[in-house]
Amino acid sequence: MNAFHPFDDETLAYLTHRLRRKSVTRREVLSLTLGGLGVTALGPLAGRIPIASGASLGNTTYVLINLDGGCDLLNAVIPSSLSNYFSKRPTIGIQNAVSLPLTGGPNTTRYRLHPALDQIHAMWNESDVAIVENVGYPTENLSHFESADIYSYGLRNGTGQLGATAAAGWMARFADRYASTPLGAVSLGLGRPKSLSGGTSQPLQGSTLANFRFAADPSFSGNDKLRKNTIGRVLAGATGAGTLGSVRNAIDQGFQFSTQIQNAVANFSSAAAYTGALLSQHLRDVAILVQGGFETRLFYTGHGGHDTHSDQLAQEAILFQRLDDAIGSFATDMKAMGQWNQTVLCIFTEFGRRNYENASKGTDHGGPYPMLLIGGGVKAGVFGKALENSDLLGEYPKYGVDFRQVHREVLKDHFLVDPAPVFPEAQPISAALGIIP
Repeated sequence: MNAFHPFDDETLAYLTHRLRRKSVTRREVLSLTLGGLGVTALGPLAGRIPIASGASLGNTTYVLINLDGGCDLLNAVIPSSLSNYFSKRPTIGIQNAVSLPLTGGPNTTRYRLHPALDQIHAMWNESDVAIVENVGYPTENLSHFESADIYSYGLRNGTGQLGATAAAGWMARFADRYASTPLGAVSLGLGRPKSLSGGTSQPLQGSTLANFRFAADPSFSGNDKLRKNTIGRVLAGATGAGTLGSVRNAIDQGFQFSTQIQNAVANFSSAAAYTGALLSQHLRDVAILVQGGFETRLFYTGHGGHDTHSDQLAQEAILFQRLDDAIGSFATDMKAMGQWNQTVLCIFTEFGRRNYENASKGTDHGGPYPMLLIGGGVKAGVFGKALENSDLLGEYPKYGVDFRQVHREVLKDHFLVDPAPVFPEAQPISAALGIIP
């Protein structure tokens, strides 16, 4: 998401001249004003600018955190009671002497957490964590790209079978039906993810809220106030109907949109200690939108680096610490805002890793994995069939819970909406889990 600086002095003079002559087109203005932001949705969604109340609205929210690269979550949720876990991973297995026991909260002695996940461990003890075992989809695909597409579209067998309805990513389908304003669904830090592509509502996608601003002409930074006033006068004088009115409204919406977001950024108050890591900053932006009172229901973010084919122990220590820090800070803010019980976070990846370590002290591409859901909006505990020693003998555990079933239950029981239009494909495994109380 780039800075909102459509009007340097030359462009301002050009638009002023064209508006007065009633010869500028809507497409031209949108290209100049919004193209750099990736929010061309503001044009087609005239009159549907986000509403920021300045106070938390109590919306239910679903925050999806993608651990891109195929995270070895078997080393995050450790089957510490199974001897095959340790025999298959003699150097990269996390030993019980250092891992964190799940003997508080919904007590289980079958699993332990990676030692870097101490804040998530505390949330487990507070009954705010659900672990869903063996999450995946039928006939696992071990390609990063194809598996990521399956998770993005929410379809195992491709979009052709379901036609135009399925041509959009599943989050775009959700946004079109249940959250169709520009901030109804938001992606931060992941470029233009396929999960939010292809719909009609065009959810906001960008890197950081701090850059979503009306910036001064970099060559004349002292003229910002004068330039804004000039643009305001141009807008006030360009009130015609038809194309001219449409152009005028497009510019005006851009101003309103960027101003609302920057007000939320400037007024953000937090007691949390977010680190400088990208994931922490992305979740800080999520907290800004929640505190700002925007209507966002679905947030999508994450970070990469999880393709750990070698030197896995050292990499995981850093990656899991960043994850834990980010979620800990975000939880602090949600609790301070009174939003924790309306919040569900989902930690997922495009596939897990092999049961056994490779010669480079890493793991190769695998299949199903333990998914984590965190927040005051979840029912705590372990869901799905518990891992057995026999599950760790092959390449990777067997598919036991469809990832779409997890999302279906969040949509149905957390958002109280029908998940069928969002996930139209039949699933071979669709047993209810009960992860939302």
